[in-house]
Amino acid sequence: MPIHALTHSIRTSAKTDIRESLRLAAIDVGSNSIHMIVAQADADGGITTLWRLKEMVGLGRLSFPSRRLSQDAIERAVAVLARFQQAASQRQAEKIIAVATSAIREAENGGDFLERVRRELGLYLRVVSARDEARLIYLAVRHAMPLRSQNQLVIDIGGGSVEFIVGHGQNAALLESRKLGAARMTAQFVKSDPISEHDLRQLLRHYDKELTPLCAQIKALRPVKAIGTSGTLENLATMCGSEPSANGQPQAQIIERRPLEKLLAKLLESRSKNRARIRGLDDQRQDQIVAGAALVGQMFERLNLKRIEICPAALREGILLDYLSRHLPDLAIRREVPDARRRSVLDLARRCHWHQTHSQQVAGICMKLFDELRPLHGLGAADRELIEYGALLHDIGLHIGPSGHHKHSMYLILHGDLKNFSDDEIKVIANVARYHRKSPPRAGHGVYASLPGRFQRVVDVGAALMRISDGLDRSHSSVVQNLRCKIGARKVKCLLVTKSDAELEIWGARRKMDWFQDVFGRPISFELAQR
Repeated sequence: MPIHALTHSIRTSAKTDIRESLRLAAIDVGSNSIHMIVAQADADGGITTLWRLKEMVGLGRLSFPSRRLSQDAIERAVAVLARFQQAASQRQAEKIIAVATSAIREAENGGDFLERVRRELGLYLRVVSARDEARLIYLAVRHAMPLRSQNQLVIDIGGGSVEFIVGHGQNAALLESRKLGAARMTAQFVKSDPISEHDLRQLLRHYDKELTPLCAQIKALRPVKAIGTSGTLENLATMCGSEPSANGQPQAQIIERRPLEKLLAKLLESRSKNRARIRGLDDQRQDQIVAGAALVGQMFERLNLKRIEICPAALREGILLDYLSRHLPDLAIRREVPDARRRSVLDLARRCHWHQTHSQQVAGICMKLFDELRPLHGLGAADRELIEYGALLHDIGLHIGPSGHHKHSMYLILHGDLKNFSDDEIKVIANVARYHRKSPPRAGHGVYASLPGRFQRVVDVGAALMRISDGLDRSHSSVVQNLRCKIGARKVKCLLVTKSDAELEIWGARRKMDWFQDVFGRPISFELAQR
C-alpha cells in the first residue's frame, strides 16, 4: 500500500458522524413574531426545511412610538427564545444562527435585550441592517422560486419595516427598506377603531410621500412579476380566499387585485374585535392588518399589479443560505471526512495553513511504524488515533514562525478548539507534535507531567515514532513509499521501499533515533528493501 494512502485507511474506536449534511436552526426575531426553522443543509448548498416554529411576541408593538422595548415583551421574547433553543437541541441542530431586525435595531434598550439573551441563554443575536435584511430576503426567495433572467419585485411586510427588492436569478438590482411596517404604521397613524377618515388620510398621505419616489425606481427596472413574503401578506392571501394547500399538497398562494380591494373595503369599516373572526388572520395582527392591507393596495395601484404570488421562504431561509455560502467548504469536508474528530483536526490544520503533503506523508510513515512495532509497544487503536493526529499537526507551529515551531505547534493544538476530544486526549496530541524534534519528553515539562501515566506512555511512543517519521521525509519529497520492520531481540531493522534516492531520508532518521532506543530498549537501523 502506498504511504500516501495509509492515512485514509485508519480505523479508530471513536464515534463517527456519518452524515454528509449539517442540521442548522435559524431564528428571526422580528417586530411581530419570532420564527425558527430547522433545516438540513447539504454540501451542494441545498437546504431542506424539516420544522417550522413561530410565536407572536409583539416586540415592536410599543417600541415604535416609545423607542423602548417593554419589559413584558422582553420577558415573552426571552421565554420564547429559550423554548426555541431547547427545540433546536431536541431536533439535533448543530448550530443556531439568530438575527434580530428593526424592533431591536431601533430600541434604546435593544442592547440590554441582546445582552440578557447572551447572558441567560448563551445565544448570540446578530442585529442586521435594513439593507442586509433585504439582501437575506432576496437570497431566500431566489432559492425558493425560479426568478430566471427577468427582473421580479419582492415585497416583505414586517412589523417595523418593509423590504422592496427587484432582482432576477443572478443578482438584485434594488435592495431597499422603508420604515413602513404594519405595527409601526398602526402605532403612528391608526388612533381610532374602526379607522377614521382623518387617520386613513394621514396614513395614505404618508404612503404617498414614501412610495412615490420608490415606485418610480421600481418601474424603471420593469419587473415582470410581484412576489410577497412574510406573515402579513400570507394572512392577506388567506383572507382573500387563497388556500395555502389543497389535498395535502403545497399550493402557491396569491393575492389578486379585485379580492384585495373587497377585503380592504371590509377592513376599513370593521372594528378590531370583529376582524378577529375573519378566517386566516392571526389574532395579534387584528389591530395592524388595516395598515398592512392599505399598503398592499397602494402597491397594486401604483405599480398596476394584477397579482402578488406568495413565497413561503423568508428571512430565516436567507439566514441559512447566507451562512452556507460562507461555510460550503466545511460541508465538503464532511463528505470527504465523515469522522467528526478527524474533521476537527483537519480543520485546525487548514486554519494554520499546514504543509499538507509533508504532514500526511509523515503521518502515514508514523502509522506504518506503529503497526509494524505493535508487539513492542502494545498500544491500541485509540492510542494510534491520537498519535496520528499529533503527526498530522506536528508542523502547524510554522504558522507562527520556524524558530521553536514544535512548541508553537503544541500551543496551537492546546488552544485550537478541537472538537469531541477530552482534555487529556488534546494534551496527548499536542505533546506528540511538540516532541517531534529537539528535547524528548521530560518529567519537568508541565503539560507532559500533568498527564496520567498511561497517556505519558502514549506520548513517549508517539514521540519516538514521530522523530523517525519526520526524518524519513527530510527532503519533503515523499521518497519513502512503504516500509516493514524486522524485530529482533537486540535491534529493529527497518526496510524501506522508496521511489528514488533515499540517502537524505535515512540520514534524517538516524539523527533522530535516540529517543526510540530509550522507549523501545533497542536501536533501529535503516536499509533499502530488495526490489
